[in-house]
Amino acid sequence: MTLLAMDPVRRALTAAELTAIIDRVDAADSTGALLAAVIGSVYDTLLADIGLSTATMPEGQQLDPRQFQIPSTQWQAITGAVMDRAAAWGTGPQLTRDLIGMLPSIYEDPTAPVPDTPRTDRRPDLLELHITREAVDVIAAGTAHVQALASCYGPASEQHLQASTSWVAALSRLLSMGFGADTRVRRDGNLSLLVNTGSGFTFGLIFHGATRRCIAGDGCTATIADDGTAHALYSASVVVEHEHQPSFPLDAARPGSWSFHS
Repeated sequence: MTLLAMDPVRRALTAAELTAIIDRVDAADSTGALLAAVIGSVYDTLLADIGLSTATMPEGQQLDPRQFQIPSTQWQAITGAVMDRAAAWGTGPQLTRDLIGMLPSIYEDPTAPVPDTPRTDRRPDLLELHITREAVDVIAAGTAHVQALASCYGPASEQHLQASTSWVAALSRLLSMGFGADTRVRRDGNLSLLVNTGSGFTFGLIFHGATRRCIAGDGCTATIADDGTAHALYSASVVVEHEHQPSFPLDAARPGSWSFHS
């Protein structure tokens, strides 16, 4: 396959063209049909400028998205419509990532028309959330850990605020329908969860505990275990023979935060 030889196409879509593209997106009845609709309609519209369409391109040649540019506001309108339609199947985030390399590039044009098209909430009516009993224990343990940080360091401390903010964000992920309406949650460690979604996307909500370090000075970079013993984290780490001072107490809740991993 070779790239289609052509002069670059850089223009705004008309209001009628953009509306027609969004109408085709809305009419799609599956993720595959949605992807085909948005790619086909966008490039058919732009190729019409040179008398071609995706169906009439010369045999053995393919499009180069870098040869096409549309205004960023119109690009956002198209991908927004794709996200809305894909919400029915929970495939919007993955489709949007795919489209970054498949749709035209963008340029800024504040005068480009963007019709105020009413959007329809395509999400299913119910989110089915299945949580194993072990995962229920992890959620309870996570909440208790956040409360322990508040007790140890204070409700306004950086340790508590960082953990509580990330924990709330993690729980909100569980209630999101962005990846489908059938979510299954399993334990993945004392304070971590593994989440399988209806779209097939799997992600982890992982707790990253802070490393307890020596802060006594003298160039010491030792890490300090829960029993107070000092260790070299790396082969080049410096462990000074002095009274080590831990960066947080041995008997206190371990600071840290939760993050999303796919």
